[in-house]
Amino acid sequence: MIKIVPQVKSIKENDLQINFDEISLQGDLSEFAKKDLQSFITDKTEYYCSDKGYIIEFKILSDDHCKEWYSIDAQVNGMTVCACTEEGIFRAVTTLKQILSQPLCGFTLEDEPKNSFRGFMLDVGRYFYSVADVKTIIDYAALYKFNYFHWHLTEDQGWRFESNKYPKLTEIGSHRSHTNFGIKKESGFYNKYELKEIVQYCHERFIKVIPEIDMPGHTMSALACYPELSCFNRKLKVSTHWGIKFDIMCAGKDFTYTFCKDILDELCEIFTDEYIHIGGDEALKKRWELCENCNRKLKELGLDNMEQLQLYFANYLADYLSAKGKQTIVWYNKFDENDKIVPNKEIILQFWGTKKDVEFANVVKSGRRVITSNSSGYYIDLPYGYITLDDSYNTQGVTGIDDTKAIFGYETCLWTEYVKNVKKAKFNMFPRVFAISEIFWSGESNKDYQKFLQKLEFEKQFIRKFDVKVPRKGIYNPNGIRKFFSKLWFEKRQLVWQGLYLNIDNFMLKRKIKNQKKI
Repeated sequence: MIKIVPQVKSIKENDLQINFDEISLQGDLSEFAKKDLQSFITDKTEYYCSDKGYIIEFKILSDDHCKEWYSIDAQVNGMTVCACTEEGIFRAVTTLKQILSQPLCGFTLEDEPKNSFRGFMLDVGRYFYSVADVKTIIDYAALYKFNYFHWHLTEDQGWRFESNKYPKLTEIGSHRSHTNFGIKKESGFYNKYELKEIVQYCHERFIKVIPEIDMPGHTMSALACYPELSCFNRKLKVSTHWGIKFDIMCAGKDFTYTFCKDILDELCEIFTDEYIHIGGDEALKKRWELCENCNRKLKELGLDNMEQLQLYFANYLADYLSAKGKQTIVWYNKFDENDKIVPNKEIILQFWGTKKDVEFANVVKSGRRVITSNSSGYYIDLPYGYITLDDSYNTQGVTGIDDTKAIFGYETCLWTEYVKNVKKAKFNMFPRVFAISEIFWSGESNKDYQKFLQKLEFEKQFIRKFDVKVPRKGIYNPNGIRKFFSKLWFEKRQLVWQGLYLNIDNFMLKRKIKNQKKI
């Protein structure tokens, strides 16, 4: 059996045994794809490339298939690869890498994705990843047919996007003095040349880039640089501890809206694809409730509460991006369609909750565009004690939705609170990326876990060619005892979220405001 992950749409094998040493690549193959495949063949297989030998001919047809469709026909005297676009050819190349890594027989296959949006998210706000390490992650995403790279560029703990208009964001905001209770400094950002370099790197692999600048929450790194962005102009520091913070951008100041638009302008200059992510999750309203500016804005708009004010904030920025030809993605926050204000219909909502959250199914059924990043299976930063390989394969994108056509997109997320370098990223990614890529490409309705397991040992050996050693089964599918201790170890994160400090700080701020009002 020829083993391929993600599973192809259809494949028929025959008894023809194909033997050769040399491979000749011919036909409609882009220069980049040709070099990529030649390099793989030369460095990672027993074959070598030449002008003669077993011919693999690539053909771009004018047929009316989707842009990622391709077919491969392997016979004794040669192989024919057909597609309708260069993108389809590139997807075929990633399949060929697996095919050429196992014994060959004659076969014909046809393949295309079930889902057109297959995202991979990398958070570099918590821990900075070098350009080389980001490229490594992108290589793995391309190898398993992801077609969107969601780049989470800012966080409370670090601002990684160079801004010409607001230079303090990287002069100050890209550095933190330590992490949690440690003493090691963490710093780094991408200048505009490096950002463009990553965009080009993705585009060569037919991956579109979705940059994310979090607004209005998760912005301590920006508030530390420009205190006037906050509600009370307090002197703040780039966060050193994980967890949700109380200080967020002020929604009542004109400067906040000017700042956000300026940053989005710079973002759009570099990131030329259609989507921009503006975050929006975990924005506690502790400061807004105390803020005169936010309360004045709430009254001016005739809104009922601060949650509605955040919806206004998101809609305002989405309208601004729409005028620039961009579509906005936000993290899903609960809302009621009957409220005074709801998210614009054009905004794409990204869901990160658990499989028990049936509320989101109702949002999907309403016809809104949604991306599912179901944290029960697709959050690969979590230890295997939380999300096993079994979980990643068998998690439903949205509970209560059987028609996956109703789901706009699928995305797996690699947050980095506990994934501080690319070595740990590889450990967390594989083998879960095998499973997730198959669900995203082949579709939930085509799941076959037993068949997937039959391919797993081959995939483990295949990915070793790319400097990845998959952990043993007892780690990625742990038993009850290992699960318990894995969760226990991970729950130490609760100790470094500064909950007590934040509440004391909030209490002191309330007292200060109350005393000022008395005067």
